[in-house]
Amino acid sequence: MLRIATVFSGIGAIEHALERMQVKHEIIFACDNGDVDIFTPKIAELSSDYLGNMLNSTEIIDSNLQIKKEFLLQKLKETHLSPKELKEYGIQVGMLMEQMKILQTKQQLKTLHSFQEKKEFIDNLYSNKLKNNKVMQSYLANYNLSKEHYHQNVCFLDASFYQKKVDLLVGGSPCQSFSLVGKQRGLEDTRGTLFYEYARLIKEIQPKVFIYENVKGLLSHNRGETFKIMEQVFDALGYTRYKAVLNAKDYGIPQNRERLFVVGFRKDLGVKDFCFPKPILLTTSMQDFLLDNVQDKYYLKQKGIDFVCASKNLTKRYTQVNGKIALCQKKNQQYNWHGDFIQESLEKYFLSQKVKDYVLSSGTKGFFSKPKVDLNIARPLLTTMHKMHRAGVDNYVNTQGRLRKLTPKRVFAFNGFL
Repeated sequence: MLRIATVFSGIGAIEHALERMQVKHEIIFACDNGDVDIFTPKIAELSSDYLGNMLNSTEIIDSNLQIKKEFLLQKLKETHLSPKELKEYGIQVGMLMEQMKILQTKQQLKTLHSFQEKKEFIDNLYSNKLKNNKVMQSYLANYNLSKEHYHQNVCFLDASFYQKKVDLLVGGSPCQSFSLVGKQRGLEDTRGTLFYEYARLIKEIQPKVFIYENVKGLLSHNRGETFKIMEQVFDALGYTRYKAVLNAKDYGIPQNRERLFVVGFRKDLGVKDFCFPKPILLTTSMQDFLLDNVQDKYYLKQKGIDFVCASKNLTKRYTQVNGKIALCQKKNQQYNWHGDFIQESLEKYFLSQKVKDYVLSSGTKGFFSKPKVDLNIARPLLTTMHKMHRAGVDNYVNTQGRLRKLTPKRVFAFNGFL
């Protein structure tokens, strides 16, 4: 039986895939904080004095972070900082303080000895936020794993407990640091540094195989230097690695989702040859996944329609209407106007011009009817209506194509949760 573990687990894509393929497996552990953040400070004011006071009140126990603190304090003393510069320094101050709090927590963990003590300590840190971790709730509801082996934060996971207990370790540190549509802060970002936590887990667990996944932009970040560093880290761990950029649309899912995959085999296994799966013919389109009778909350009002249909947004592929292959599904797109939208086709319910002229006529020969459409109260529905086709005796309405979002259920489908 395959023993698997996942970090940055989400709602369990690899677990779901193994179930669909009917591969017998056991989940050893999973780890994801579900975007529950207890370390990033709230910055109430973007001013030099406020940010400087925040920095001065923070005790630094790391020499590298001390250098960064002094650099930021010096920058904040400069006069005439623009709002954009203050916003950027505010982000950096927040990142520095977050890193400091994580280091302090790690220091506290060093005073504890057993795996259980460390697990309870971290669970207590997150105890007031557990109801906000919808990712954890979803994961535990769908997969056979006890809470004892679901971890809140990869930074605090003592992975040595799982040494040689895992065949396959799967994870991909948060992609915003490397995404082509993000700020691309790379390994300097606290999210980017989570790559090193993933590498630490590989070192401590020594799985037979690991799969690391991230956005394609990682390859070009900092002119390729960032990924070179990552490759050196993987090599130092004692794994033979293979990499490829794969697109979901080449593997049966109508979504244009390009992702970098790095697959590593522990060198003592002697794996000399590995091939990524070959593309298969796409036989479905986005339209095949859509639902009828969608709730009104998914339809856009005029302001949203104007944004989605703006030529700039369509050209830059921020938005798409009635595409055959979905754009890459992004975090929080259910709450904004980016991504894919559907303009519902109601053609089969519309009348041709010839039939419309007949329906709206006042009658023929000795028969007279007063044509009316968009009635507030429908006329009686008769079994003979399919023969009559007159606005004087039948029910007709004027309508326009409506623009709506994809529903969460359909977004799941575009990510392989069929």
